[in-house]
Amino acid sequence: MPYELYLRQYDRTGAIKHAVINPLWARWTDSVSGQEPLVFALDTAHPFVGDIAEFDIWEVLLKNTELGITDFTRAGVFIQRDWDRATDDDGLEIVTFTAPNQRHILSWRHILWYAGVADRSDFAAKKAETVMKNIVKYNLTALATVANGRQREGNLSTGMSVDLTVAADGAAGNTISIACMGMNVLTALQKVAEVAGGDFSLDWAGGHAWTFAWHPGQLGADKSAGADRVLFATAPGNETMLRPRLTHLGAGATTAIAAGKGDGLARAVTPVNGVDYAANYDLETFVDARNENTADGRTYRGAIELEAVRARGTLEFDVNQTANQFYSPVAVTGRKTYKAGDLVLATYGVEKVHKIDTITLDWKPPSRGEAFTVSVTTREVPGA
Repeated sequence: MPYELYLRQYDRTGAIKHAVINPLWARWTDSVSGQEPLVFALDTAHPFVGDIAEFDIWEVLLKNTELGITDFTRAGVFIQRDWDRATDDDGLEIVTFTAPNQRHILSWRHILWYAGVADRSDFAAKKAETVMKNIVKYNLTALATVANGRQREGNLSTGMSVDLTVAADGAAGNTISIACMGMNVLTALQKVAEVAGGDFSLDWAGGHAWTFAWHPGQLGADKSAGADRVLFATAPGNETMLRPRLTHLGAGATTAIAAGKGDGLARAVTPVNGVDYAANYDLETFVDARNENTADGRTYRGAIELEAVRARGTLEFDVNQTANQFYSPVAVTGRKTYKAGDLVLATYGVEKVHKIDTITLDWKPPSRGEAFTVSVTTREVPGA
């Protein structure tokens, strides 16, 4: 089942530079909330090597006619940043390019609003979708101005050639409170997403245009049951899971003391129990929440800390792709496909619903041994 792949290169304004670039090899990661990179190599003699600049846009295009991916389909968008030149084991002098995925753009700004500014640096009992979208709007778009109260001009369309649109706010997700002055925007979004009840995305629409959106539940689809069920297993008759590794991490803490403003006996303190807490599973931690003005804010900061150290199971495995179940950036009629963010069923010791956190893909052309390998990392879905 050969996969065909090529890269399309655009300059930072979205104008095409080279329609087809065939790399020596390519590796990239499809993930839920990270900025994992595309890494690929070109021979130093390649005619386009000298025409690759920082902040160029890369589009990975993938096709597999045998599996029903009949047209070259976008499998990822990445922003060129780093490169290095070296000689490989075969004596071939190559340049390796590294380009984080498009969420990398969100890391270019911080939340530069003074502490305590409502719905800018301080969110009290707001829906997660509203929190995320305000963070982006008021730090990366035309609303990110000194006149509005930001500490410096932040609009990415000025100079950085990014016109970022934030989809309409439906005020969905879990209710949270957080003080986030000074945090990196991408880091803040990732922390909110841990307890948000949904995921976020940043997608390139071509040219200068990028769209930030919210996805209730999860970024992908629920494929853990029904006709579209995706099952990973090692048992005869399925055997889609290779070299699995299931890891259980016990909770680092199950209850937190979140300490807010004040000193000594006057310091405001809020106890917070995590989802793992029980009378016989009682492990404490301390959370410095001095930037929080309310009990809701202290509760949220405690919950964030407990979410980060909660008991969890992760499952890592390589995939045995079959003609009926395989990775695809798009749905294929009559086949079972999966991508990052999907809920799937995994059987290794015990059968549980898992959310695909990352999918790492390695590709080589026929001239270098033709290979397309897929590795998956998932996490158990509590209560599913």
